[in-house]
Amino acid sequence: MKRILLTAGALLAWSSCAAAGQTVTMPVEDYKAILERLDTLQNRVEQLETQKSSPSGKATSASMPNKLAQDVETIYDTLDVVETKTLKDRINLGAELRTRVDFYTAKNKAGFTETEHNDGQWSNRFRLNMDAEIKKNLLFTGRLAVYKNFADTDSNSFANDSNQVTSPGSSSVKLERAYVDWIPEGLPMPVAITMGRHPSTGGPPADLKENGMRQSTYPSLLFDGETDGMVATIGLERYLGWKSSGLRFAWGKAHQDDNDYVSYLDNSTGGMDDTNVFALFFESEIPGVRNSVMVLSALRVDDMNGNTAYFYDTNTPDIANLGDMDLYGVVVQANNFMDSGFDIFLSTGLNRTHPSGELVTVGAGAYGGVQAGLLNDDGTTSHTGWAVHTGFRYTIPYKPLNNPKLGFEYNHGSDYWFSFTSGSSDLYNKLATRGDAYDVYYIQPFNDNLFARVGYTFIDYDYNMSGMHMGDFGDQTEEELSNYYFMLDCRF
Repeated sequence: MKRILLTAGALLAWSSCAAAGQTVTMPVEDYKAILERLDTLQNRVEQLETQKSSPSGKATSASMPNKLAQDVETIYDTLDVVETKTLKDRINLGAELRTRVDFYTAKNKAGFTETEHNDGQWSNRFRLNMDAEIKKNLLFTGRLAVYKNFADTDSNSFANDSNQVTSPGSSSVKLERAYVDWIPEGLPMPVAITMGRHPSTGGPPADLKENGMRQSTYPSLLFDGETDGMVATIGLERYLGWKSSGLRFAWGKAHQDDNDYVSYLDNSTGGMDDTNVFALFFESEIPGVRNSVMVLSALRVDDMNGNTAYFYDTNTPDIANLGDMDLYGVVVQANNFMDSGFDIFLSTGLNRTHPSGELVTVGAGAYGGVQAGLLNDDGTTSHTGWAVHTGFRYTIPYKPLNNPKLGFEYNHGSDYWFSFTSGSSDLYNKLATRGDAYDVYYIQPFNDNLFARVGYTFIDYDYNMSGMHMGDFGDQTEEELSNYYFMLDCRF
C-alpha cells in the first residue's frame, strides 16, 4: 500500500505541472530509474519499520534515518535534472553581454562649427536569445534586449519603433525579434511562412564585424532595423540546382497611425497614411563558391511620412505623407575565399524617390523654418542616390592567440543616398553616410565565449544630414567624425 502511495505521489508531482498549464515529458529510461529508486526507498522504509517493531531492538540502526534522508535527496536531485532537461528540450536559451567604450571626435556635426569630443562613452548591451522547435515544421525564435549608456536613463530623441533596441536608452527590456517559421506540409514545393517581429537587424555582411552567425534576412546596406510583418519563402534549390537558393516575398509596417486614446482606431484628423514596405529577394549560394551568399533585393516603400517631432525639437510637429521610394541592391559575400583565410564582400544599393507634392516645415534647429519634402525642398523633385560597401576580414592562423581576425570596410554614398538603416549597431549609422567611411578593426578571441574588438572609424561627410529622408540638404559640408573604441563581448 505504501509503495502505491509513493508512486502516486511522484506521478502527482508531474501532473501538477500539467495542471499549471505545461505538459512535462521525460525519457522512458529516466522514468524507470526513478521508479527503481522509489522501490529501493520503499524497501528501506519497510525494513526500518520492521526493525523498530522488533522486541529486542538489537537490529535497529541509528544510521538508518540519515541514510533514508540521503536517498530522498538523491531522488529530488534526479527530479531536478529531468525537469531541467525537459525545459531545455522545449526552449533553448542563450545570452550575450557587451561592454563598450567609445572616444568620439566630431567636427562641424549637424551644422555646428565647433569640434566636440567625448572622452569615454561607456555602454552595456544585454541580449536574451530564445528558440524552440514547437513541432517538426513549426519553429520559434525570439530576442529580448537591454541597451543603455552607463548611468543614463533617458531615451534617444530619434528613437522609434525601428531602432528602440539598437539605440541606447533606459534599462527597460525591449523586444528585438519574435517570430514563428511555419513550413506547411504536402505542398508541391517547399514553402516557409514567417510571421511576427522580423529578423531584420545584422544582415550580411554585418556578421563579419560582429564575429558571429548571420542574424538577418536582409542585406545591412539596405535595411537594418526592427520591423513587424510577414514573409513567404519558396525554396528553389531542387529546381535550380543552386545551394540554398530561394525566393522571398516580404511585407512589413514601417509606420502605423493609430489613435492614442482608442488603440484600434486611426487618427480621425491630422493623421498620416500607414507606411508599408513590400520587398522581393532572391538568395543563393554563389555557384561554384563554397561558404558564400548572393542576395538580389528590390523594395517599394509606400507613403513615407514626415514628422518634424523626430527631426527637430518643435512645439507643434508638422506631419505629411511625402511620397514613395524604390530601393534596389546586390550583395555578394564569400567566407574563407578559396581557402585563403579571407572573408570578402561587395554590396551596392540604388534608391529612387517618388514625391507626393507635400511638404513639412522644419521648425527649430540650424535649419529652422525650411520646407522639407522627400529628399527635396519643393515637394515634387525626384532624386536618385546610390551607395557601395566593400571590405574583407582575414583570420590570422596563429593558434597561441586563438586565430585573431583583422578587418577593413569602406562605404561611399552619394548626395541623395538613403536606406533604412536607423537600427544599425553603429550609433552613427555608418552605412547611411553621404560621403566616405573607413572602418578598421581587430578581433581577439579569448575562448569560445569571450572576445574583444578594438577599432577605428573615420567618416568624411560630403553632404549634410546623412540618414534623413526629409529635405534637400545637398550643400557640401566639412563635417567629419572619428571614433576609437574597445569592447568585450561574452556569449553563452
